Amino acid sequence: MTFYVAESNFVEAERYLAQLALKRGIDEAGWRDALESLLLAVQLVGHEELALLQEQAQARICRRDARDWPAVAAALLLDCPIWTEDRDFFGAGVATWTTDTVELYLHND
Repeated sequence: MTFYVAESNFVEAERYLAQLALKRGIDEAGWRDALESLLLAVQLVGHEELALLQEQAQARICRRDARDWPAVAAALLLDCPIWTEDRDFFGAGVATWTTDTVELYLHND
């Protein structure tokens, strides 16, 4: 099984983790090491690849959260579901899996 993440979503996660770590007093080196190790398990999908599907992805997600278009574009490009707990993706015309679903899949694989 291969996991993908839009490059812009990875950058967003990095920004969010920096803010969260600062608030909670978490050492920057620790969370950065954890985030970097995540790159061993996922493949980044670049903005250039996703830009080809930007308009279509935005049309599917814009009523909910237009900033989520890269994840929708990646799902369309790669014909794969989005792993999310964010209800904004529901009804966007791409399959979504929650963490519970992914866990079930991994335990039965």
